[in-house]
Amino acid sequence: MIILLASNIITIVLAFSLSTLLRFGGFIHVHYNEYSTLIFVLSYSLIILYFYNFFCRYIYIEKLRLFFNIIKLWFTAILFYLVVGFLTKYYFLIDSRAFIILYFFLLLCFMIMCHLIIIPYLLGLYYSFPSRRVVCKFIGPDEFKKDFDNFITGYSFLGFLPSSSIGDEPPEEMIQEYFLYSDAKHFSELYKEIRLALKDSKPLHVVSKLFDELNLKWEWARINGIPVYIFRKRDNEHVRKIIRRLIDIVGAVVLMILLLPFFLIIAIAVKLDSKGPVVYKQKRCGQNGKQFIFYKFRSMIDKKNKDLKRELEFKNYLESKTNKGKVVDPDEVTPVGSILRKTSIDELPQLWNVLRGEISLVGPRPPLPYEVKYYKNWHKDRLSIKPGLTGLWQVYGRGNMPCDHSIFFDLTYIINRSITLDMKLIFLTIPAVFFGKGAY
Repeated sequence: MIILLASNIITIVLAFSLSTLLRFGGFIHVHYNEYSTLIFVLSYSLIILYFYNFFCRYIYIEKLRLFFNIIKLWFTAILFYLVVGFLTKYYFLIDSRAFIILYFFLLLCFMIMCHLIIIPYLLGLYYSFPSRRVVCKFIGPDEFKKDFDNFITGYSFLGFLPSSSIGDEPPEEMIQEYFLYSDAKHFSELYKEIRLALKDSKPLHVVSKLFDELNLKWEWARINGIPVYIFRKRDNEHVRKIIRRLIDIVGAVVLMILLLPFFLIIAIAVKLDSKGPVVYKQKRCGQNGKQFIFYKFRSMIDKKNKDLKRELEFKNYLESKTNKGKVVDPDEVTPVGSILRKTSIDELPQLWNVLRGEISLVGPRPPLPYEVKYYKNWHKDRLSIKPGLTGLWQVYGRGNMPCDHSIFFDLTYIINRSITLDMKLIFLTIPAVFFGKGAY
């Protein structure tokens, strides 16, 4: 972490210093906003780097993906600087166009050099000392053990030390990370293996062909072409629960205030479009299966006695590999409702559920009572936490996947749940909703 943090700070400061030298002819006292600009670019750049996982050594194995992540990070940094500068009229930022162009050009050059060449080299030097290496244990069939050892040897800069190389089986306290190779054919089997292999808050690297069936793209490496995902349960859940609740309250209040005029326009459109209430109320299951009233803008014909039909359709969806979108009858969706559903705007009244503490901003979507009735045993684990307004499935999956896939998405989120992941999903929800990805 120190190597990664120091390298990134030096990269940003160096790009800034050279830009001021080339533009203003000096390093200090060359512009009245020099120091405030440096503090600003250093602060927000490190935050963006953190959200893009640039302080995690695993990302340095996939060079091509790392390069494109650098480009995405660079564009994000440019956009943020320009937006903040525009909104504040460059009150505390350098407004020289030549400086801005020079800084971001040099930043891109230095970042590519730093992350693709220098950092892997420094990590290799750091882990060249056996005492600094990370003891990891392999779990899986013996025939895959050789591939695992070759992977560890080929990427020595990651610092892994196989527990088998120590001699006798080391105690669990000495093991720092685990590698699980799974040849499971179904997500239920894979989930069971992951749950058994998880040890406290220690990282568990899972190698499974089933990950190729998901659109998550979370693999940080491939071993013999098989993707490797990382699973890790965080400590201090009580503290995180308090922080998450504060984020929920502040986020819900701010959004409800900002969107109030928008709510009124939608309410009028729904009322004029078809008969029935503006807001649709429905029973849903929350944490531990506790039922609550769930709110949505009505997007369908106010038709009674349709629950039995929906229940049979869901049962078929659960037991087969049909697309979830087929559970909804298009003929029952109103003209305005089709727009609301496509953009997920019909979900906005659930901010009231967030404020009431029945759901969170991020989490699995709350299921209907009849859906829970047909859940398999491993499905029920998705009820172990508070449901959410958005989540991993909403960002990466949406309606375009079978039931077991979508539930595995939710369980993946539950295992890896963190404030950082929540913030990422909140921001990624915006483009997912805007493009109507997988919505129906």
